[in-house]
Amino acid sequence: MGRSKSAPADQAVRELAERLTLLRQLSGLTYSRMAHASAEMGLPVSTCTLFRADKGRSLPAWTTVKAYVGTCGGSIPMARKLWDKAARAKMQVHNIAAPAPARVAPALPYISEPLQLLQAMQELRLSAGQPSLRVLEARAAVPGGGGSFLPRSTLGGVLNGTRDCTRELLGHFINACGVDREADVREWMKAWDRVDSHRGKGSAAHTYVAAS
Repeated sequence: MGRSKSAPADQAVRELAERLTLLRQLSGLTYSRMAHASAEMGLPVSTCTLFRADKGRSLPAWTTVKAYVGTCGGSIPMARKLWDKAARAKMQVHNIAAPAPARVAPALPYISEPLQLLQAMQELRLSAGQPSLRVLEARAAVPGGGGSFLPRSTLGGVLNGTRDCTRELLGHFINACGVDREADVREWMKAWDRVDSHRGKGSAAHTYVAAS
């Protein structure tokens, strides 16, 4: 029989899980102590989430991996390489084009153009574990029912570059991707303001092509 299409992705996830497990064992920390340490680092992750992260059944969000490795004293750059490998392998299984822009989005304080903001949003989604549009829509559900602040059709258009991103939508998007620190939210909003100003000067069209 031929090799399963998902085999490389599964192997990459297991490789990451094994590295995490080894780090935890070497550190001698319990999941509970790791959860407490992650909160002190400013990257709070629950005990249950840390427990699931090293089981190899699914790819944990990058923020979870970063907190896990950081609390155990491991190499975050090395963990990032393993996580990126697994994330891209999983996207290939589902025939999802991994965001591979010609240039990496600049840091938030230096974003001033629509394409740069789009790249940053794509990278944020990837770092959050590449949640589906359905998941993001559910995370931004209107309290009490009545729809979502992130309708799939609208968000899909924004992320593929065929629709402008409003300031309100960006706020809900970054929150759905796990950005909740006030300082981080402010940086994203400032980036949007600069992009909006850039558009207002007529130096860029309101609709732009997605990075490919």
